[in-house]
This record gives sequence, C-alpha cells and structure tokens, in this order.
Amino acid sequence: MAAYLTSDCLTNILSYFDSDPHSLHSFLLVNRYWCINTVPILWRRTFYLTAHGSFSSKSRCRLISTYLSCLASNKQNSPNLDSSITITSHASSSDMTRNKQNHFSFAQQKSLTFDYVSFLRGFDYFQVYYAIGNWYANQSSEKKQSIDFIKIFGMDDDECRKFMITKELIKCILNKSPIIDYLALDSETTIPSEFTSIGKFPGATICLSYIRTFICRGSSKKLDLYIVLSKICRNVENMTICGIGEDDSNAEGLSNLIRKQHHLRKFVLWDGTNEQMSKVIKALSDNREKMKYLEFRFCNFENCRPLESLAAACTELTTLKFIQCGEISSNITLSFSRSLFPDLHDLDLQGTHFPADTLETIFHHANINLISINIEADSNQHFRIIEKLATNCPNITKLHARLSKNGMGQLNSLFRSCKRLETIILQGHLPNRIFIFAQDANDDLLINLREVIPASLKKFVVKTDCAFTSSAVDTFLRECKADLNRLEFISYGSVWQHLNVIKRYARKHRLEIKQQIAVKTLYGFNIYTLLYPNEKKKEMSSISRSNHDSYNIQ
Repeated sequence: MAAYLTSDCLTNILSYFDSDPHSLHSFLLVNRYWCINTVPILWRRTFYLTAHGSFSSKSRCRLISTYLSCLASNKQNSPNLDSSITITSHASSSDMTRNKQNHFSFAQQKSLTFDYVSFLRGFDYFQVYYAIGNWYANQSSEKKQSIDFIKIFGMDDDECRKFMITKELIKCILNKSPIIDYLALDSETTIPSEFTSIGKFPGATICLSYIRTFICRGSSKKLDLYIVLSKICRNVENMTICGIGEDDSNAEGLSNLIRKQHHLRKFVLWDGTNEQMSKVIKALSDNREKMKYLEFRFCNFENCRPLESLAAACTELTTLKFIQCGEISSNITLSFSRSLFPDLHDLDLQGTHFPADTLETIFHHANINLISINIEADSNQHFRIIEKLATNCPNITKLHARLSKNGMGQLNSLFRSCKRLETIILQGHLPNRIFIFAQDANDDLLINLREVIPASLKKFVVKTDCAFTSSAVDTFLRECKADLNRLEFISYGSVWQHLNVIKRYARKHRLEIKQQIAVKTLYGFNIYTLLYPNEKKKEMSSISRSNHDSYNIQ
C-alpha cells in the first residue's frame, strides 16, 4: 500500500522521523520514489543532528564537503559541479574593505543528485561554524593555503578562513533555502558584525520572514539585527535573547521586534538591566492573550513591577520563571480584581523573592492548575507559605522550596492536601559545624510524616537544619506508604547505621543498591536513590567517595 501513497501523504508520515536520521537513511533505500520524498526531510536539520547526535568527525567533514559542493554551483537547481568551489566575499565592515574571490580547490567531485542546501530549514550559527572548523582541521596544509581570505583584525589566518567559509555558506543557505523557520545567532566581539546583519544578505528577506524560533546569544552589538528582523519577521513564536546588546541600552530595538510579532508564545531573556526591563515588559504586555511561557534570568526589576503589567495581558500564561532576579516589588494582593495567571501550571522563582501576599494571590488564582513550583519561601520570611500553597493548589506534583526546621510542621498540611505530589525538595541553611539540637524533636518531624505522606511521592529531599537518627529513618521507611525512588536528608549519628537501614528497606522491597556513596563528615549528607529492577539492569552496585552520602538502589 505504501507504493500508492501520494507525495504529500508520504512526506507527512516521514516527517515524524525528522530527528531520526538512521531511520530516514533506511527509507532512502526503499525505492526512488521514497528517496525523493525522504531526502528533503533528512537534510532539513543537518547541523542540529550532527551537533547533538553521535556523529563522527568524518561524518561532519562529509556534510560540509557536500554543502561546499552545492555552493560551488552557480545555478541554483543544477546538479553539475566544477572541480573547484568559487566563493565571492562581500566586505561589510571597516576591517573588510575589499571584495575578493576565494577559490577552494578540491579533487574532481562527483555531481550531486540534489541541491542539499535548499532543503535546510534552520541553523545555529555556532553549529555551522563548529562543523566548518571540524572540516577545516581535517584538510591538508596545501588545501588550507589555497583558500584566499580577507584579513580580520585580531584573528589569525586560520580563524579568518573559517569565518569566511562560514559566512559564504550561510549566504548560500539564505539565498537557496525558501524557508528558514529556526535561526540561532551569536553576537560577540570576536565575531565579525556581518553575522548579526544576515538580514541584509541576498534572499534573506524572503526566507527569514518564516522564522518561528529565534535565538540570539552574546552581549555585543545587536541593534541592527533587531531593526532588520522587525521589518521582515512577523510570525516568531519562540524568542530567546541572551543579553539584549550593548548598543540597545534602553531595549528600544528589542521591544520593537517583540511588538511586531503576531504569534509570540514563548519569550526567554537573560541579563536585562533595570532601564531595559521596563521597556521589555511593556512590549510583552502588548502581545495580549497570546503568551504561554515567560522566563527571565539574571534580570533587574528594581524599579519595575512586572506582574502588574503582565497580569492583564498574559491571561493564558502557563509557565512563569523569574530565576536569580533578586527582590521584586509588587502591590498585588488577594483583593486583586483581575484574574492573575489562572492557567499557570509551572512557577519557578529560584533566587527571586516576591512578597508573601503576591505569592498567595498567585496560588489562589492558579488553583488546581498549578502543578510545579520552585520558590525561595523560607518560613521566616513567608509565614506559613507552604500551608497556603497546600490550601489553594491541591494538584501540585513538584515542589522545591526553602524551609527551615521551624517550618517543617507545614509538611503535614501539604501531604494531607496534595495527594499527587511526586517530588518535594526542601533546602535551607546548613550548619558549618556539628551542633547540639533537640534530637527527639527532629526525629518526630520525620516519623509523623509517615502516616500522611502521599502514595504518589517518589522523590523526598530534606537538606536543611534538621537531622534524623537511623532509628527514625527506619520507622519512617517501614511504615511509609510511598514507593520512594530517592530519599535525601542529613544524618545524625553513624552514616553506616543509616546505610544498614536502607539495605533492609531494599531487601524488603526486592530492590538492589545501584550506587552508594558514604563519607562521615561533621554532618552527614545521605542521598538514597531507589529504582525498581525493571527500570535499569545493566549497572552494577558500586561504592565511591564524595562529600555526601549517596545511595542509589536499583
């Protein structure tokens, strides 16, 4: 029946294997019809596959050689090649003041059946440059010397040659590929400026208008790139900016690019200053009811209240992350009239602090939809915040929070309310030396949890100013209803007594210890990982040393 499939139908089926080059290669060999329909899919994400797959250096060299052969052809659809590759360079900076033809001489090459460059639908500049560097390193000295280049200030001749080849190959891709839906660029002082001005290359206006995912790394000049892309791109869905750019100090260029997008769903930003963030938040607010994913890392919101601006606009937001953003002010309280992220299911505030009232309001509005949360909510700063989370969000499956021994009692309410918990990680201040504490009270904290712990819990980590004896751990495990696959806590007493408890637990549940790490320190870290036998059978039990105790059970 496969022989009677139309080309569109067969292509749609084969598209499900676009990240499986080995299967696609097998499909090539079925017959000529399958080959013609498989080749465009196999060559759609070549640089991604070679960068993330198990491809040899020789395979990467062949890939670049094939692309350079395509580049050699003057006619876009002609499979006939000369014995050499001619590249015309166009200088666009003060360091490149002349145009010149570079001839890459090779042995007589076979004619290519397809114009492989035209099939490429996305690329990462770094992956292209890395692949070309791999190819260049395997060329003879004679071939390297035969490559003419334009000297770039501050670079040696080999780097200049690799940059020149990279530039010309990217120009060829943009000229021949009808659609580029994925683009990732690097903007650093060591990279010539024309790589962040690729929108001016021949054919770029057409193919770059189809970009769906745009990534730009580096902190060098980016303003020209923002200006060019804002003129030709309207349908970017995923945007990741790592460093706004030193020439866009007020984020005017980036903000304009954001506003021009009609379907922006995911936005990630690293390293935004206080002046830049107010403009970016305003631009994001203009994409009303479209945003699904927002992530900010190492951004400064000192004089900016982002939640107030985003609340009205991002009503369909499902993921919100403020990571290492420090203190963020907010006037949002439970009396907040608008619905605050009602569809939110993932909240990550690692290294970021919101007022307790704001957190409670987010919990209240997200309600049953919130399933994963990472908060810097120490009990001393956010009184009973874990209990408030338990009251409002019964469907939580993953919780990562800061909690001291004084706040551990909140876990009782959390476990009684949240019956779907799978992972709970509690971290807090750890002592610098051994200390005297109420041993019985600490043991009771763990023992009392055995009756209310959800049966769904798999990972339970308590790394704070709370330690337990081996007898308490034994009692907890013997009567615990959950099938834990990881248990981590601070030990009180001999770490080997704790290990014996874990061994008994493993034997009782017919588990095997895959890995165990134990070192007696001033206070003992004990990490226990329990895996069912059918999950992994190849690795044998082993013992190694570290600054904490680790037990992995298979």
